[in-house]
Amino acid sequence: MPEKLSIQEIRRIKTVLWLNSSYFTAAIVTVFFTGSLALLSEAGHVLVDIGGFALALFAINYTRKPPTPKRTYGFYRLEILASLVNSSVLALLSVYIMYEGFRRIFEPPEIQSVPIIIVATIGLTVNFIGMRLLISSGEERARYLHSHDGNKNTNEQREKAGKMQDQESLNIRAVYLETFSDTIGAAGVIIAGIVILTTKFYWADPIISIGLALFMLPRTWSIIKKAIHILMEGSPSNISHEEVKEAILQIKGVTGIFELHIWTITSGMNALSAHVVIIDASRSQAILQEINSTLEKKFKITHATIQIEKYH
Repeated sequence: MPEKLSIQEIRRIKTVLWLNSSYFTAAIVTVFFTGSLALLSEAGHVLVDIGGFALALFAINYTRKPPTPKRTYGFYRLEILASLVNSSVLALLSVYIMYEGFRRIFEPPEIQSVPIIIVATIGLTVNFIGMRLLISSGEERARYLHSHDGNKNTNEQREKAGKMQDQESLNIRAVYLETFSDTIGAAGVIIAGIVILTTKFYWADPIISIGLALFMLPRTWSIIKKAIHILMEGSPSNISHEEVKEAILQIKGVTGIFELHIWTITSGMNALSAHVVIIDASRSQAILQEINSTLEKKFKITHATIQIEKYH
């Protein structure tokens, strides 16, 4: 089962949502009076963040609903759909900001810089607080891991920590990524405001806005690719298809394996199905138990459907 977020983690996301909503309101009012494209870009990113936080909270609450006869795996995929929608909107917004930025390079408008600097400074503070709240969840999980693995060797701890990081909620990754990008964006807006204030170089506004859009696109695309990979039933990135196959073939009594499929239901929840060929049918239950034990211990796969066959 995927790791469920604690009540404290959910409260942190709600706090970050409230902080970003307040900052967005201040940014939009300032954009209306100053006409800053860089601040508009930052406000657009914050708006998508607000949607992302809301979608994340919705997905977290909705995926706790029990499975139904029509949706036997439950509603876990809503997390992946939410992160895909959120990242796609952010990518489209980045493209629009780039278009508007290039247009303004040829006709740079005069912009009031002092309000931009003030609001962007507030945004920078808000984003730092948000990043700290979100990263605290990861630190708590790391401390939990080490406290429960005190008698095991360092290599095994590192291996488990790596797997835990790979299985972290895709939605939370997207939320943290957006908060981090907004921190960079707020810093960029402050720089643009200072440049305009001191040099009257109004091209700084569209140049900074284009830079922010270019900064966001590859990171957003990374989240989109991961979400699409999961929806396309691709093999989990932290599990080797060949290693799973070899581990099953090494079990005594197994002579072959075919139709091996590994996929992700949601972040941290992987499933497997396969046809396994054995020599002695009388040992089928014992072999099946050993296969399930191997999959759970070595690869953290707890949802496995194994069909025992006498021949390929």
